[in-house]
Amino acid sequence: MAIGINTNVPSLTAQRNLGMSANSMQTSMQRLSSGLRINSAKDDAAGQSIANRFTAQVRGLNQAARNANDGISLAQTAEGALGEITNNLQRLRELAVQSANATNSASDRASLQNEASQLLAEIDRVSTQTAFNGSKLLDGSFKAQTFQVGANANETIEIDVNGATTKQLGVSDAASVSSMQSANAIKEGDLVINGVVIGASVAAYDTASTANQSASAIAKAAAINLKSAETGVTATVDANIAEGAAMAAGTTNGTISINGIATATISTASDTTANRAATVKAINAISSQTGVIARDTGNDTTGVELIAADGRNIMVSYATGLTSAATGVHAGTNYGSFSLSSSKDIEIQRGSTTGLEANAGLQAGTYKTQVASISTTTNSGNAFAAGDFKVNGVLVGASLASSDTASTSGNATSAIAKAAAINAVSAQSGVTAVANANVVNGATMTASAAAGTFTINGVTTATIAVSGTDASAARQSVITAINAISGRTGVVATDDGTNGVKLTAQDGRNIVVNATGLTSLQTGVTGSGGASFQGTFTLSSAKAITVEAGTTDVQSAIGNTDLAVGTYGSTKVGESLEKLDISTFEGATAALASIDNAITSVDTNRSALGAVQNRFTSTIASLQITSENLQAARGRIQDADFAAETTNLSKSQVLQQAGIAMLSQANQTSQNVLSLLR
Repeated sequence: MAIGINTNVPSLTAQRNLGMSANSMQTSMQRLSSGLRINSAKDDAAGQSIANRFTAQVRGLNQAARNANDGISLAQTAEGALGEITNNLQRLRELAVQSANATNSASDRASLQNEASQLLAEIDRVSTQTAFNGSKLLDGSFKAQTFQVGANANETIEIDVNGATTKQLGVSDAASVSSMQSANAIKEGDLVINGVVIGASVAAYDTASTANQSASAIAKAAAINLKSAETGVTATVDANIAEGAAMAAGTTNGTISINGIATATISTASDTTANRAATVKAINAISSQTGVIARDTGNDTTGVELIAADGRNIMVSYATGLTSAATGVHAGTNYGSFSLSSSKDIEIQRGSTTGLEANAGLQAGTYKTQVASISTTTNSGNAFAAGDFKVNGVLVGASLASSDTASTSGNATSAIAKAAAINAVSAQSGVTAVANANVVNGATMTASAAAGTFTINGVTTATIAVSGTDASAARQSVITAINAISGRTGVVATDDGTNGVKLTAQDGRNIVVNATGLTSLQTGVTGSGGASFQGTFTLSSAKAITVEAGTTDVQSAIGNTDLAVGTYGSTKVGESLEKLDISTFEGATAALASIDNAITSVDTNRSALGAVQNRFTSTIASLQITSENLQAARGRIQDADFAAETTNLSKSQVLQQAGIAMLSQANQTSQNVLSLLR
């Protein structure tokens, strides 16, 4: 080995090793002082990224838990205020019961009303002033509020707190459906409500109408109310309003008979406004005998309206000389309508007879307390014309063939096209329509040998041979053949379980059936010779649905829509507490129902708040467990192992001492070269 002075290799080696041990000692000291294995990305790039994501999750979860705790505090604040409102309502009910007692004088009831007014004012004060961090909780504005209870977006809990002011309390949700006008009485078996058969409407139920009493709304409502205890449904007679007639100027005179009572002589001339005024005056002069009042609609198109507030039938006839065009009053009999209401859903079914729509004036279906819904039960086969009908006051346009790309014929008459026409104005009406599955029920088979084909929606099946001895095998052959082309027809065949074959178009398209060489008796399939079957549709809305005639001819237009005129779905029953008055016996009695509704409403609100508190508590527990596990996982990635690091530190310190000693020795080797120069 050569000996030199300029390059001291042992010294360089000692320096390098000394630097390595110094770096190792520095790393160990940093980890031991920070407690972390990863102090920068250079320590573990992947581990640092994972740990950072865990940190974001942990901090998000911890904040979410705090959010949930805030939610509990808010719910407790609202629930506590509702508890105080409940106390006031209980006292109000006590006062109403006391006021309803016959022993109270007018001054006693006035005193009770004074206390009731103070209680109502306190309920309003609590409901309008209860707030959490500036947000009003019980005034009805705290709706659809979301609480972030997760570390990521859209991990929320939504809270709705119903208003508890006296204006909002006292009314309750109810299912509602109104009838059409019908000139027929209800027969036993026409109508089934909530599974209960309604009896016949008889003339004895109506002491107000003068003719055809059994067909009046009064008699029909009475028949329904006889079963109220079983159905939970109450019928209320609506005011009977007879629309006026279009007018034309003419010189006439004569009398009008309203419910069998003749007016004084009415003379008309060229002034239609004066003619309406004379007609109204004459009819109203006998209103105490007829139960009918007249109202001038103010124009010649709608003439004079007749109103029977109690819903009795309105019969109008003319003596010689006077006409509807001259007076603006339609001749004939106008039958009233009635409304059903219930605190639960109302299910209307056809009975054993066929008179549901014609006699009862009701449409089959289930009417919900919270969501209005009505389904058509038949399809007239006619397209909608623009102006046929209105939904919630909005005119519905024509149903167009272009709206239905699935049907092969009669597209404008299909449920798809009709639903599309209704949905075209859903932004204004708040009502959406959906085409129901189009179902063609099967026909009863009689075993008979035959062979032929079906053409479904323009597509022809393979030849089907049916046995004359095995009806089951014949049905299966038909089902197999029709389903083999279902991808092109949109129609599926199934065994209907009653010896027939059922055809279903799930999207509601029309089903057109042609048969060649086969009959319904041989195959169990209903229809042949191009028979077309249109589907039905369902309307739904978060509020009540009102269906009424449009601008075209009423009878034909409503026939086209497959809908019954009326109001369907959710409604409100009872009076609000702000109108509560217990200063009379009648007021105190009515107040009990409103107060009971209010107590139920507050209890529902409190139970919802209690439930959400429990949910928040559960959420917090879940968040804490998740946070704990994530922190443990993060710790395993980034926390320093003190046992290993203290060992590394000790080793590095020893190596430092050894390295310094060796560097000193290496530096001495250059001194030894000088001895060679002596």
